[in-house]
Amino acid sequence: MPLGVEAATKKLYTVVANQMKMRTEDLANEFLKLSVVNGFLAFVFTVPILDPALCIATPPGLFGCISTMDINWPGTWVLVAWIVWVLVAVLGALFFGVSYYFMAKFWNKTKANNLLSTLHLVIFEVGVFGACGLMAAIGYVGGSYIAHGGNAIVSSAVIAANIIPPLSTDPTNVLSDMPPVMEAAFIGLTLLGVLVGLINWYKLSSD
Repeated sequence: MPLGVEAATKKLYTVVANQMKMRTEDLANEFLKLSVVNGFLAFVFTVPILDPALCIATPPGLFGCISTMDINWPGTWVLVAWIVWVLVAVLGALFFGVSYYFMAKFWNKTKANNLLSTLHLVIFEVGVFGACGLMAAIGYVGGSYIAHGGNAIVSSAVIAANIIPPLSTDPTNVLSDMPPVMEAAFIGLTLLGVLVGLINWYKLSSD
């Protein structure tokens, strides 16, 4: 291969390789921003928990709740969703941001794979948002039904009918109750995002 062609090929390879990478500090900043946004959303998610008209996931007598109300499943799932959101979405994003920052500053891992970084950020957020959002919707719909005099057993059917319509009329088919199916899918997506992040973390380079 002529020297000119070889040099041009190497230069092209370098350009393409650089395009496929991003600064680790920039990725850290994106996760830190995401943590702040998720923290704000945690405040927004607090509103249904404190809604006096629903009285779900709160002890009787607080926030305007009637002391005779029974606090039963699935209303508590709003509170569970909030706790999971804070632990995973807020603190999880903060953890990834800080870990990427430390890798860049103290271990000189200054370059991250652009594709893996994007997938990590997007898949993680979509997964945890979907899982917690659906969990809160289950608690909100079911808890509201119970708080207004409904039966806890019947609330399961109310949840299945009002959140995500069933894809099958056969009660033995798993697709006849879609909220748990989609919840499992979003949890799996969140775990996939974490796995992609661990792979990306392992593949950080000093280039």
